[in-house]
Amino acid sequence: MKYIIIDALLNGTGIRDKYKGEYIDPCSLGLSNAIIIRLNDWLSDYWEEHYNGYIDGTLIDTLDQEGRRIAISIQKELPEMKVEYFSDARMTSEMI
Repeated sequence: MKYIIIDALLNGTGIRDKYKGEYIDPCSLGLSNAIIIRLNDWLSDYWEEHYNGYIDGTLIDTLDQEGRRIAISIQKELPEMKVEYFSDARMTSEMI
């Protein structure tokens, strides 16, 4: 079983292998185009807030909620994988 982490760390793909630490190309996992687009949009928004210094707590909460929804969607499309969500701004993680 493969364990993946959904995160918005800078210059990542949004999906990384939990044990190898390497980022995974979302297209290589067979995810739907809709999820890949959501993931890329979310990454862009999260990175923008990173560059703003994570000063807007409400926006961070909204971004983390969307990240969790994306992680849940990925879990549904890839039921053979264990999925974890990591909040870059809050430095917390949770299993999905």
